[in-house]
Amino acid sequence: MGCDNKMKVLHLISGGDGGGAKTHVITLLKKLIKEGIEVELLCIMEGIFTEEAKLAKIPTTIIKQKRRYSIKPILEIKKHIIEGKFDLVHCHGARANYIAFFIQNSIDIPFITTLHSDYKLDFKDSLYKQAIFMPINAISIRKFDYILAVTNAFKNMLLSRGFDENKLKVIYNGIDMTKDIRPMPKEEFFKAHNIEYNKNYTYIGIAARLQAVKGLEHFVASAKILLEKNKNLMFLIAGSGSLEDSLKSYIKENKLEDNIKMLGFLKDIDSFYNAIDINVLTSYSESFPYALLEGARLKKATVATAVGGIPEMIKDNQTGFLIKPEDSKDIAEKIEILLKDKSLIQKFGENFYDYVSENFSDNKMAHTHIEIYKNIVKEKQYDR
Repeated sequence: MGCDNKMKVLHLISGGDGGGAKTHVITLLKKLIKEGIEVELLCIMEGIFTEEAKLAKIPTTIIKQKRRYSIKPILEIKKHIIEGKFDLVHCHGARANYIAFFIQNSIDIPFITTLHSDYKLDFKDSLYKQAIFMPINAISIRKFDYILAVTNAFKNMLLSRGFDENKLKVIYNGIDMTKDIRPMPKEEFFKAHNIEYNKNYTYIGIAARLQAVKGLEHFVASAKILLEKNKNLMFLIAGSGSLEDSLKSYIKENKLEDNIKMLGFLKDIDSFYNAIDINVLTSYSESFPYALLEGARLKKATVATAVGGIPEMIKDNQTGFLIKPEDSKDIAEKIEILLKDKSLIQKFGENFYDYVSENFSDNKMAHTHIEIYKNIVKEKQYDR
């Protein structure tokens, strides 16, 4: 290992990532540092991700790769890894996997990757990217010494695609449930977004990238169904992405502007969850979404599709409602049950908070990573 037997780990990620991957990596690295692991974050672009990492005092290096196929930055990254005397390289995402594909055979340390999503759906919004980058990523993933799947469902998916079971490890995402959260008061949040707050309304929200895989068309369609019976509802969408214009068109064409508000990308996501009463996720595919863990931290009743690892965190009719993917009517029906029984909103929120606190803490996530790191490094040294 590195100096003084202290493990030294490089985390490689594009730096353009948002949502769950960003939250996961920053949460994990902060905790690993506290546990005595020497970590460094290496990104190939600058943005919100690198800004947040620096604010969290995570050692961050940027080696820019302006074009995906540019070789020079890959050679610089290889040199950085060798000179840094790292014990292990941990990749996150397609760009990082692609870079690792070209350098791992020439560096005698373990390379591992975390699978945050189904790689076959990562480029679903672009036929060009789907045709070019998805196969490259699929090949790259198979070359790693180990793959960390964030759910049992993902592990089983990889097994069904012929991956070696000995290379697969399951490690759940974690969140800091002890964090001192100070969200805006509800009235202040709505005022900041030019929305009139009505205490008689129930606020239903979804925080997601505005991309096809998130199933947002079913969220707005379920809103239309519910608003036909009950006008005392407000639906909030937090996120940005390629579907923004089509969602806005649907809302306008169906005259839903008064009751569905698109807030764009939000940095202060805790204030969003504090403002809503019911947290919804309508994805066709998911791993172990932070959008639900963050809602749980603020004790929000949850309605989410039974895909990926979601059934591993949502116990149907106990910690929330599971719904069918691509089924607007099912979403509306489950929300309506909560609207008719407000005590169930509170019960689900409390139950989910307790379940996440016990099973999906950042402490547990970090300790599992450290154990895996140690075993992998020992195994690599034994094989030499």
